[in-house]
Amino acid sequence: MKIAVVDDEKLWLRKIEKFLYGYYGGMNVKVLCYLSGKSFLGANEEFDIVLMDIEMPVMDGFEAIERYKTRYPETIVIILTTHDELARKGFIFEAFRYIDKPSMADELPEALKSAGRKINSGKTIVLKVIHTRDIIVKVKNIVYIETLKRNVIVHIGHDSFVCGSTISDMEHELSDEGFYRVHRSYLINLRCVDSFCKTDIKMNNGDMAMLSTRKFAEFKKHLMEYRYYLANG
Repeated sequence: MKIAVVDDEKLWLRKIEKFLYGYYGGMNVKVLCYLSGKSFLGANEEFDIVLMDIEMPVMDGFEAIERYKTRYPETIVIILTTHDELARKGFIFEAFRYIDKPSMADELPEALKSAGRKINSGKTIVLKVIHTRDIIVKVKNIVYIETLKRNVIVHIGHDSFVCGSTISDMEHELSDEGFYRVHRSYLINLRCVDSFCKTDIKMNNGDMAMLSTRKFAEFKKHLMEYRYYLANG
């Protein structure tokens, strides 16, 4: 699990980092700390959980959340602040929890436990990888799928697996999971779209997928609808 902590005060940053490592104990957890929203966004890292301070100079936490969520809409964001009146605004930006910093020791464990349940609740599928054993993967971790002769290449992060399926079979299996056939050779995960033009789509792992010109308008519509769904539940 990867967790980011964003706070312009070094004292709080280290305090939260220490708390997280203590809470998770010997579990495989990596905590990365950032002193500003700008440095956090500049890292271009995908996290499972982000703990975001709101009151920061130059770019406040709300702006950082809004920008980050356009790229990684499923990341769980927990807001940290010392001002109760900012809690309402946090709900507008799809904050998973609002935590009062002075009460962190009492409030954060419940938030992390609930976040863990949400992270682990995603649907999985079995990939029939050629020349090796079948593997189970979380659907949300599949970035895109492309054809390779009579098989497909399934891209998960920066890894890829040649699987004994057709792209039509994969499209059918993932039809209700936020995937869209943007080209006869490409099936993409809408949650993993970084940017696009009329002929190509940049995915959040840096790869490019081809976009059929005749599907451009329909793709934009599906992408907007899916992002709205993620933001509003």
